[in-house]
Amino acid sequence: MSSEPAILGWDIGGVNLKVARLSSTIEALPPRSTCQPFEVQHEIESLPHTLRSLARALDAAATDLHAVTMTAELSQAFRTKREGVAYVLDALEAGFPSDSLHVYTVDGEFVSPQEARRRPLHVAASNWSATARWVSRRFPAAILIDIGSTTTDVIPIADGDVVALGHTDPERLATGELVYTGALRTPVEALVRQVPLWGEHAGVSAEGFAQVGDAYLWLGRLRPEDYTCRTPDGRPATAEYAAARLARVVCGDREMLSDDDITAIALAVAEAQLKAIGEALDRVRQRWPHISLAVTTGLGGFVARQAGRAAGLDTVSLDTEMGVEAQAAPAAAVASLLRSWLAQGSVV
Repeated sequence: MSSEPAILGWDIGGVNLKVARLSSTIEALPPRSTCQPFEVQHEIESLPHTLRSLARALDAAATDLHAVTMTAELSQAFRTKREGVAYVLDALEAGFPSDSLHVYTVDGEFVSPQEARRRPLHVAASNWSATARWVSRRFPAAILIDIGSTTTDVIPIADGDVVALGHTDPERLATGELVYTGALRTPVEALVRQVPLWGEHAGVSAEGFAQVGDAYLWLGRLRPEDYTCRTPDGRPATAEYAAARLARVVCGDREMLSDDDITAIALAVAEAQLKAIGEALDRVRQRWPHISLAVTTGLGGFVARQAGRAAGLDTVSLDTEMGVEAQAAPAAAVASLLRSWLAQGSVV
C-alpha cells in the first residue's frame, strides 16, 4: 500500500455534504464517495463533527489533503456570503489541519484558507467550475448540464476551456448558466401557475405543499431513497404520500383526485421544469452553436439527458464515463484537480 496521502474532495452545500476520496498518485483508481443530507440552516452547530464523521467513513488519514468547494454560504443561516465562507472554513479548520486545506476558486486556482477568507466571492459556489474543468479534460467541446437537488448548471466548454460568462451566482443567473431549479427541492409553484384538472386549467396554491421531487417520485423517475431532503409535510417519501402532496397543489386531497389526476399534475410540473432548463440551454447554445454534445450529471441527470436530447445534442453521462456517483461529481472533480495541481506544481 502506498504511503502517499490521499486527497479528499469536498462539496459543502447548504443541504448536502459530498466527499470523494482519491489516491494522490494513481489516476486510474475510481474515487470512493459519499453524499449526506445536511441542512446548514437547521444543523449549523454540528457541521465540524459531521465533516469529521464523513472523513472517517471513507477511512481518511490525518495526513490526507483536502480540496474544497462550497455552496453553503448561500444558506439563510448567514447574512452575507463572506460570513458563510468564513463559517465553512472555520468548520474545516476545526476538523483538519489548516495546511492540508486547499480551497478552489471559480478561476481554477487553489488557495489557502487565509486567502479564501480574503476573497470570499472567488471561492463561493465554485463547485460548477471544478466539475466543468474536470469534464473539459475528457470532453473539450461540450455543454455540461448538472442538475442537483436544488439547482441546474449549464456550462459551455470549448477548445478544452471553460468559457462560462458568469462567475458569481447573480452573474450566472443573468447569463442562463445557472437555473435555480433542481430535481428535488423546487416548489411546484415556482414552476407552474396552472395545472390540468378535470378538463380545465386550475390555478395552483402558493403554500409550499409539494416539490418537484414529489412529481418525479410519483412518476417513477426518482426512487424513494433519492428523496433525501425534507418533504413539505414531513411525511415519508413514498409515491402515495407524494400524490397527497400533489393533490394539495390544487387545494384537494386523495379522496377528491384520482391517480390520473395526480399524473396529469405531475407531468405538467415535470414538463415546466424541462422547458425552463431548455430555455437556459438555448441561451447558452446561441453563444456556442457549434457544440453538439451535452455531458450530463447530478441527481437530476435523467432530466439533463432529456433536455440535451430535446435540444438536438448528443448526450453522454459523466457518471458512466468518469466512474463516479452522480451526486458526488463536484467532490471527485475538485479532488482530481488538486491531484493534478500537486503533480504539476502549478495552477490547474
